[in-house]
Amino acid sequence: MRTEVIFPLILAVVLLIVLMITVRMLLSKKHLLLVAFFAFAVACCLFSTLYWVAYDILRPEETMPFAANEICEWAMFLLLASSLRTAFPQELPIGKAVLPAAFFAAANTGLWIVWSGEWMQDILTGLSFGWCLCVLAACLLASEAFSRAEWIGICTVAFLLIPAQILTFVVSPAAADVLDRICSVLLFAADFFIILKTVSAIKNDSSSRRGLALSFTVYIWSTVAMYMSSGWVYSGAMLLASLGYLLMLLAIRKEVKAK
Repeated sequence: MRTEVIFPLILAVVLLIVLMITVRMLLSKKHLLLVAFFAFAVACCLFSTLYWVAYDILRPEETMPFAANEICEWAMFLLLASSLRTAFPQELPIGKAVLPAAFFAAANTGLWIVWSGEWMQDILTGLSFGWCLCVLAACLLASEAFSRAEWIGICTVAFLLIPAQILTFVVSPAAADVLDRICSVLLFAADFFIILKTVSAIKNDSSSRRGLALSFTVYIWSTVAMYMSSGWVYSGAMLLASLGYLLMLLAIRKEVKAK
């Protein structure tokens, strides 16, 4: 079995396990909207992944057209945003989060368009992804998940990635390869840092909301890494996205138990 299929299958197995446990949590009727929106988001991601696997097996050398999996991805981002939003009923500092989050989402969308040439689906993906990113950034601010120094570090890494990726279009292939490697190091370094923060928050924090916001960040950042990579880097980012779903499940279980 090809590597391109193995890693999505691993993600699909993780998603199926997470979905079954999440559906069982619905029976408690605690934080019903949080759990329900998350369950639908997991289901959308699962359907998208299975569609991709089936397409890759049947037509391994063909580019995937505008298809059902794209609709699933848009729904997934919107449902994740809705799920997270229900855990923060107070007024969120959306205003502070919108500008940098929207800029980062727009920059990523521009890169996707250049890489794929698929304007319509990339713009629609960018809009749903951008809204999810804005809500996530607001929840991170509301829960004080990062210190000021950590925010500066995360934002610096995020906004260094954009010009570095743009430069890959104008420099020599050798220089572009070096830039890609630097971007991969930055992406994974930030991801591992967020994962460690998430595990610590879920395990040690009395407040479940900090861990909740951080766990969603693990998945979103891993998704950024996936969309910005190829080959083994893409596969590694997909494994971290799988871990992100497990961490989101643990954080949601803690929030449900705390209610």
